[in-house]
Amino acid sequence: MEKIYGKSIYEGIIIAEPYLKGQNNLEIESFSVSEEDIDKEIERYEHSIKRAKEKLSHLIHDLKGKVAEKDLQILSVHFMMLDDPMFKDEIQISLRKDRLNVEEIIKRTVNKYSEAFKKMKNPLYRQRALDIQDIGERLLEALADNESIYDSLNGKILIAHDILPSELLDIFNKKIDIKGIVMEYVGETSHTAILAKSLEIPTFMGGTDLLKKEWGEFIILDTYSEKPVVITRPSLEVLKNYKTLQLEFEKEKEEIKATINLPSVTLDNVKINLEVNAGQKLDKTILDNINADGIGLLRTEFIYMKGSKFPEEIEQIKIYEKVSDNLGKEKPLIIRTLDIGADKSLPYYKIPSEQNPSLGERGLRFTLHKKEILKTQIRAILRASKDRNIKIMHPMVTNISEIESILALTEEIKKELTEEGISFNDNIKTGIMVEVPSAVLMADKMGEYIDFFSIGSNDLAQYILATDRFSQKENNLYDYYNPAVLKAINLVAEASVKNNTDVAVCGEMAGEVIGIVILLSFGIKTLSMSTAFIPRARNIVRKLNISKLEKIKKSVLNSKNSEEVRHIVREYIKNL
Repeated sequence: MEKIYGKSIYEGIIIAEPYLKGQNNLEIESFSVSEEDIDKEIERYEHSIKRAKEKLSHLIHDLKGKVAEKDLQILSVHFMMLDDPMFKDEIQISLRKDRLNVEEIIKRTVNKYSEAFKKMKNPLYRQRALDIQDIGERLLEALADNESIYDSLNGKILIAHDILPSELLDIFNKKIDIKGIVMEYVGETSHTAILAKSLEIPTFMGGTDLLKKEWGEFIILDTYSEKPVVITRPSLEVLKNYKTLQLEFEKEKEEIKATINLPSVTLDNVKINLEVNAGQKLDKTILDNINADGIGLLRTEFIYMKGSKFPEEIEQIKIYEKVSDNLGKEKPLIIRTLDIGADKSLPYYKIPSEQNPSLGERGLRFTLHKKEILKTQIRAILRASKDRNIKIMHPMVTNISEIESILALTEEIKKELTEEGISFNDNIKTGIMVEVPSAVLMADKMGEYIDFFSIGSNDLAQYILATDRFSQKENNLYDYYNPAVLKAINLVAEASVKNNTDVAVCGEMAGEVIGIVILLSFGIKTLSMSTAFIPRARNIVRKLNISKLEKIKKSVLNSKNSEEVRHIVREYIKNL
């Protein structure tokens, strides 16, 4: 029996057979091709592109309405990359020069670009390394006409060095019953981790040389306990104990289902707003089923990323009105203005290259430099706000001068709309994302200018800890439960009380049980998360007494590290 410790990405207790991804990869045979057969190989390559695009197109179509739009955006990027002229030209040139079969040429080209991207400091390019690997695998599968690579995964736990986001989407779309995931790559805010959470797959990240281990007939995957662990070849006693834990976990899941339609109110009758993070397309049935209190973050970048040009005012108005109608006009809809830059780009506009784009022109910095783009969006939001509970939120705010600029621009637009005789909500609320240290330290002053704060815990942790949240090397440093990050969040909560300003949290932390207890102890009463986390969030909220959380607040703020924070809160939850 061996115990492998790591990080929990999505909680669960699973006892099942292991499925080793490495044993099922496509075998690539390398062989020479005669000069007269080169054109046939090029033809095979062109056919593989066509087939890969057809499969991607079908996958995107099949998944619409079933997964979040931000997850589908990954597939849209891959669709465009398959037509990249530089990649296609290099494949064809290499085919004629090296005279090897197209599978080998694709493998070599993918490895070349992937390794080059991995070495770059820019997180956007490091993500491109995974995208290149992804389209390479799609092309090879198309050449092999392989449709059933994951058929034998049904009912098992997937063991892998790493997994591409599109692989998970493929597995989900094929209705394969994947019980859990164990992988080496650790990145709690990576695309794969966020997607695994959205799909509610118990996921463990950690360990080394997973594919070389002796896994045995079945394994235990525990991402529910304080120390997430994978146990290979468990003894009968360990197996018996985990079957008991599994029953307790399943009992909790049933309890969560039972509270899904109850109000999100604490034991001492404090209402907690549980809102969702969303793209432009919403499944009204899912929203109604989870009884969400509103949309705390509408990511408008996806509207911009899917088109061939910047969206027009009328187009945006229709989208915002439709989202509000699906949600319910009376419920709050917070629309975040265009947040582009760093790891997000536009297909029709080239953002100038920077040494460190995460610290460069992104979010509000970009739109204030391109005021016509921002003006069009604010006009659309204002016009859509008539008779609707719509609010405006701006990302990546660094200083008060930026707030003054956006408020002045908003007033200018209001005056124009009034002169044009166009109706809008003149009392629309304006808020900012708190994502950088300067916004934390100036929150008491910023609160005098705005109506609400929304804390983005993912980026805030990245900037406070000076750690790329997508880094594989320094993943142990990135942790939004680090006491430094928690102290920053508490400072913003205190500033909101001072200015009578609303405050919410909309990062990954807001949907986690530990995070919910901590945030409520800070006095934060609005949390925005993925739809999948609302039921469990409501269940924990209904077990808490706000008036008794002061001790938790003091303890976590006085902790020396995130491990101590987690332990304190877990122990508290056990006794609820």
